[in-house]
This record gives sequence, structure tokens and C-alpha cells, in this order.
Amino acid sequence: MRGQSLVWWDGQLVEESAALVPAISQGVLWGRGVFETIAVRQRQPFALTRHLARLDAGAARLGLQPPAGTALREAIAAVCADCPPELHRLRITLTGQEKAGLSLAPEPGHLLVRLLPAPPSPGAATLLTVPWRRNEFSPLSGVKATSYAENAVALAWAQDRSATEALFLNTGGDLCEGAISNLFLVRQGTLLTPSLSSGCLPGITRSLIIDLCPQLGVPCLEKALTPADLAAASEVFLTNSLQGILPVEACDDRTLPAPGPLTSRLTEALLDLRSRLPDP
Repeated sequence: MRGQSLVWWDGQLVEESAALVPAISQGVLWGRGVFETIAVRQRQPFALTRHLARLDAGAARLGLQPPAGTALREAIAAVCADCPPELHRLRITLTGQEKAGLSLAPEPGHLLVRLLPAPPSPGAATLLTVPWRRNEFSPLSGVKATSYAENAVALAWAQDRSATEALFLNTGGDLCEGAISNLFLVRQGTLLTPSLSSGCLPGITRSLIIDLCPQLGVPCLEKALTPADLAAASEVFLTNSLQGILPVEACDDRTLPAPGPLTSRLTEALLDLRSRLPDP
């Protein structure tokens, strides 16, 4: 089998050690870049079309141009060609090149496509509200940008206090998202999630869950949610592309059923969708 150290870097497969970003690139100097993390099973990236659409939208915000036509899909196929059958994560990173200053002049970016084993799932999450607020008015709101230090600091703060995930409120004090996840609540049989106007990322698994709800007859609302809504929830779960649905067993000082009945039902539906439609 081909060595797992091969990555796609600026138009070709190379050893990972050869994928060198110039020190004066905008991606290094001020974080001009976007990325996607995609679950890969049986060499098949899941929901690839949705991920590439989000990458395109984020790249447009930063004036970056992903490879044209089918070039990016061909790069992904090359990297995944010898992937073992177990779950892996595919990371696509597009960053700015070498221009002086804070230029957003449109340009093709440096492209890195890398495949790694997926980290083990914790099974259930403990959630802790962090003292920092997500700025829903930021020009990067909703963009999966490589400027990720804010998330890393929040996640480390939560983990230092024995939680597995951080929870952000936004500047208005409403619920927003986790450091690496979207948030869902269940109240009186209705599924609730913060609207995109909260500043949360338009998560791929988030959108799939919302799309599944009408098929299952589950009421689902995207709306402004407060910490009081979280405190009154009968179930809470998180979503991201690698773990799918992750039930929350504790939030701040409160314990919760993990998984609750609706969480279990949605988990089964998502697993069924993955088995039937690799690119829903």
C-alpha cells in the first residue's frame, strides 16, 4: 500500500515533509485561509459536495480561488486512493500566497489536501460555557477560517476544567456553538438549534440533521436560544463532520440523559443516510 505520508500540495502528490508553506505567505503571517474537515469511510468522503460548497463560500469571503473544475475532486480522489476502510479525516486547506500587507486581491491559494486517521470518539460530551463571546458581527462569522486560535484557547480552557467541549455564547448572550461543533437542544419534542444569525458555523452535519427532521416528522426550529433554553432542555447533543451526533451528558452544572430518545433516533437516521447516500 502507498505510504500514508503522501499529501496533495499545489497540484501534485508529494511526501508530507515536502509540503512547505513559504514563511512570508499570507496564510502564515495573518491567517488568510479556509479549511474543511471531511469524514472518509471506505475511501469515500461523506457529503463532499456540501463541504466544497462551504469551502467555496469561505474562500470567496477572503478572495481566494479554489482549483477550477474537477481539479479539487481529483486531488481528493488521489489522496484517498489507498485509504484503509476505517474512519479517516480529510483536511482541505486553502491559504493565501505571498503578497505584502493585508491584501485580499483575488488569487489562487496554496492548496493542501491531507488524510489522517480520525481521533476516537469520546462517546458522550461534557459541555462548559466559556467566558469569551463569539462575535456574530465579525466579517468572518460563519466562515471556517484557518484563524482558529480563538477556538483552541476556548477548548483548552474547557478541557483544563474536565469538559470535552467549549460552549460559546454570542455578544448578545445567546447560545452560539461549540469550539468544534454545532449545538442542538430538545424541548417538549421539538428540536432547537441556534440560527446562523447567532454567528455559528453553518455545519455540514447540522444541515443534514435539519434536512432529516421533516422526513422523520420531527419539529425543528432554527432560532435565537438563551442559556435558559439550554437549562430547560430534556436532551442536548452536538454535531460535527467526524463524530456525527455526540450526545451531551453534562452541561455546566447539570447532568443529562446521553443519549436521549430523540438523539438516538436522529443518530440512527444519520447512520442510515450515510450508508445509503455518500454525498447527500
